[in-house]
Parts: sequence; structure tokens; C-alpha cells
Amino acid sequence: AKVVDYILWRILIFFGTFIMAFLKKPNLYLSTLKAIIVLCIYHIISIIIRRKKLEEQKVQKRNMIASQRIYKEILNKTMDEMKEYITEILIKSGFKEIKSIGNDHKSIVLQAVYNHNDTMISCYNYKTDFDIELKELKEFLCQLTEHKIKKGLIITTSDFTQDCYNYLDRINDNYNILLINKEKLFKIIESKEMFPTDEEIDEVIENQISKKKKNWNQYKVAALSNKKTKGYLFLSIFLVIASFYTPYTIYYMVIASITMFLTIITFLLHIYNKKHLQQ
Repeated sequence: AKVVDYILWRILIFFGTFIMAFLKKPNLYLSTLKAIIVLCIYHIISIIIRRKKLEEQKVQKRNMIASQRIYKEILNKTMDEMKEYITEILIKSGFKEIKSIGNDHKSIVLQAVYNHNDTMISCYNYKTDFDIELKELKEFLCQLTEHKIKKGLIITTSDFTQDCYNYLDRINDNYNILLINKEKLFKIIESKEMFPTDEEIDEVIENQISKKKKNWNQYKVAALSNKKTKGYLFLSIFLVIASFYTPYTIYYMVIASITMFLTIITFLLHIYNKKHLQQ
């Protein structure tokens, strides 16, 4: 569809320019020259725009791959490893005197100093489909009250429910709590230069391409197997017969031609492979 759209637009621009130029001044050669010049200008501009879009998409794709890798690595971390990882992020973000208050199977609680203010940090290592509920936010608020701290930071590898955001608006006068979800966490990680390197991202992309090629080869081998010859033949005959009983005769005949072509290809490949094995 993109190729057809690409060609049709250029045909329309060429003939549209040609007709307008010819109506204005009926000179065949001059009108053709003007149409070619306008088409070339349009083509050059479209190439520049496409390249810019491609570069933007490339950056977005690489960021997405890096985020997926970081997310996978975080989910596979133990709570002790997660504590070290979050501590490293906090240190690079300007937090000092970081100490552990406690942790369990689902969260890590740290205390630190930021801009000369005591701050409590709670981190939840959850999957994307498991948001932080209001209950966890209230429990964190109780910990702030117990330690007489007014500033807090809740980090999660998922997100927060809307109730959490609504509740936070009601307590902002007494407490300064910042909620950092998965997207914000990844932006912080990227800003602190803790994202995978370009070489690591290229390796991931190469692995994905290799996997797609492997899958494509498997599909190709399955589609061109000699076991499919009879199936393609019977399908072709069925489609030809059925085409006379439906209003989509041309469509059925085209598909029948394709399946008949596959019948011939698989049959010839079978003969070739058989001769090759005998040799």
C-alpha cells in the first residue's frame, strides 16, 4: 500500500503540473519540463522529510529497546541487588547519607539527605500490570510520620492508581511526596547515563533481526514443503470451482493462481531436492 501510494502521488503531481502548465501555455515540451522540475523538487523535499522522520523513529526505537532491556534486568534483580541499584541512582541524582530502613519481598525503604532535607524513599519492584494502590501510599505516609520526615519519594517499576494521585493532591500542604512511575524512572536512568551502551543496543537489535530471519526461514521451509503440494493443488481446484458461485470471481481466480503457482514450485523443489540427494 505504501509503494502504491508513493507511486500514485508522483503520478498525480506530474500530470497535475503538466495539465496546469499546458492549459496556461499550450507547449508540450515546456509543460513536460515544468512537470519534471516540480516532481523532482517534491521528490527531494519528501526524501528530506522521510529521513528526518526515520532518524526520529530510530531514536525512539533504540530508546524503547534500551527501556525493555533495563526493565527486564530490574525485574530479574533480587531485593538486595535492587537496593544497590536504586542507591546508585540516588547517589547520581544528588542524594547523600543513604541508609536502609528496611525491606521485604515487595519493597525497599531508604532514608537519605537531599538539599539538606531528610527524605524517605520507598521502591516497589512490580510488573507493569500491577499498580501501586492507595494502601501502599498511606503506609508510606505513616512511615514518614513515624520518622518525623516531611519529604518522600515513591519509586515503582509499574505505575500508580488514580486514587494515589488524587490523595496526593489532598496532602501536599503537609507533605512533599513525589511519585515516580516506570516512565519517569527510565528517564532518570537515561539522564544519569545508566542506559545500555550503543554497542549493547546494536547487539539486541542484531539478535532480534537474527530471530526474525530464523522464523522467516522456518515459515518458508514449511510453506514450500513437498507435503503441501497436494494441499495447494486441491485448494486451487476448489477455488476455481467456487469462483463460479460467488460474486468475487476475479478474487477467487487470483488466489487460485497463487496456490497453483505454489503447487508447481513445491513440486519442482521436490524433484530438485530428490535429484540432489541422489547425486
